[in-house]
Amino acid sequence: MGKPVTIKINGREIQADSDQYVLNVAMDHGIFVPHYCWHPGLPPEGNCRMCLVKVSTSRKLEVSCMTRCADKLEVDTEVPEVQKARKDVLEFLLINHPLDCPICDKSGECMLQDFTYNWRGGLSRFLGLQEKNIRPTKDLGPNIRFWGNRCVVCTRCVRFMSEVSGSGQLSVVQRGDHCSIDTAPGVTLDDPLSLNIVDICPVGALIDKEFLYQARVWYTMRTPSVCASCSTGCNITLTTLDGKIKRIQPRLNQEVNGYWMCDDGRRHFGYVHSERRLTERIGTPDEAARALRSVVERHGPGAVAALCSAYNTCEELNLFKEIFDSLGVTQVGFLTATEGQDRTFKNGFTIRADKTPNAAFLTRLFGEQKVLEGSNKIVSLVADDKIKLLFILNGLPDRHFPRALRDLAGRVEELILIDILKSPLSERANVLLPGAAWAEKSGTFVNAQGREQTFKAALTPPGEAMPESKLLSEISLALSAVPAK
Repeated sequence: MGKPVTIKINGREIQADSDQYVLNVAMDHGIFVPHYCWHPGLPPEGNCRMCLVKVSTSRKLEVSCMTRCADKLEVDTEVPEVQKARKDVLEFLLINHPLDCPICDKSGECMLQDFTYNWRGGLSRFLGLQEKNIRPTKDLGPNIRFWGNRCVVCTRCVRFMSEVSGSGQLSVVQRGDHCSIDTAPGVTLDDPLSLNIVDICPVGALIDKEFLYQARVWYTMRTPSVCASCSTGCNITLTTLDGKIKRIQPRLNQEVNGYWMCDDGRRHFGYVHSERRLTERIGTPDEAARALRSVVERHGPGAVAALCSAYNTCEELNLFKEIFDSLGVTQVGFLTATEGQDRTFKNGFTIRADKTPNAAFLTRLFGEQKVLEGSNKIVSLVADDKIKLLFILNGLPDRHFPRALRDLAGRVEELILIDILKSPLSERANVLLPGAAWAEKSGTFVNAQGREQTFKAALTPPGEAMPESKLLSEISLALSAVPAK
């Protein structure tokens, strides 16, 4: 940290730090300065020249993203010469830029569009196609397509790959107005954080191939949520249209994921709209309650076993525990998913090996040792024909139930299943209640740091599916209404 200083921006006194840049201070205090290359999560570069301002210590305009605060520094962001500089910079940026906004996926959230609307200087003096420098359009990797003609060479993507991810898979090639972004010959852009550069690209040069031509952003709905693909618990925004998730983007939370998220988290929503979704009930919550009560009364609580997964919310897991505690059932197992090891990147962002969103709360509720045992104890009890009724709450999406469990499921008299996808177990269930994916319900997850994070439903569950908290509440109410013999 530097020393405290007082600066003036547009005549307004502001307390700042000598290590801060003028642009950061202005933006933090609600004074907007147009920019392309600057991003709060990246080191400054000062190459787009859009953030030029007038400062009292210089005879020429200075780039505010590279000008440090100094005591008694006076800054003007709206004087005529600054406005003219913005128009001049925009004219240069638009020389080679194509007029393809009607087909560009960035349309509606493009900084170049916004700034051109506010600061353009009239008709371009470069109207003929023969005068434009044409850059390539090509796939950079499995996820990203690059439109070279749209690129303003702000280098946000290059700096992200170097300073955040650390892979350095992108660089600037050529010189002058021939500059372009590219990978090294023979290198594919396959970094596990690569799709972040689509978010931070200020124009439509970098496009997510899965989102290509899928939606116009002004028709979509955006819902704040929490990623359910690993225990990091990235804060996200779900972009939805016509009842479908179109994309997932990171939402700023400096304590959890900063500005970023991994590509796996963005892609892991196909199961929400899968043809394998369970949409019709077999039985009711009342029937599930009667079956539970009947087996406990005839054979005792030791004849009942239950499994729940770390995909469920805190609210659902609490209800699950209350139900089986009330019945005296102690044979409870758990479904979790771990793949490889944690992977931490240059800036500290971590992709967790735990591929469930709520294992921390599951451990808090039932104890670490019991959760580590997983489903092994339940599988053994079923194999020994000690279990008459097996209750399973929401298996892990896109992951198979343990093979031993699938093979042994036919050996119980009653199988009650609450899940979202068809499986060998759903075909054997006596009572089958379709549940909701995380994007279709509201609730709370606890991430690997122990941080509780709430999220809201962005979609309506299909068919007869409904949030597990509602199904469990109905089972609990039905159990309390059934008189014990």
